[in-house]
Amino acid sequence: MKDDAKLHDPRNLIGDALVMEGLTVEENRSIFFDWAFGLKQPETAAESAQSLLGIYRTPETADHPMILLLEQAAKGPAVRKGGRNRKRPRAGMSERP
Repeated sequence: MKDDAKLHDPRNLIGDALVMEGLTVEENRSIFFDWAFGLKQPETAAESAQSLLGIYRTPETADHPMILLLEQAAKGPAVRKGGRNRKRPRAGMSERP
């Protein structure tokens, strides 16, 4: 394992997933989350994913589900959209103009 890969993937979960045959998308996602939850500094997940992409992404692995997960992670946390802070009328009360 390369030293930089060892820094960002110390248990080699990502590296192993890329060489295992027959893993489903769900199994790759499970391995990915095991990797992410195992990071010593979870706030660096996007940076670690970017580094791992530089190591593991090749023409042969470009369409591998793990590479796609790393690409999504490298973009950083998803921005939540929606009306979470939108005021809604309480149950049983009509909305007043």
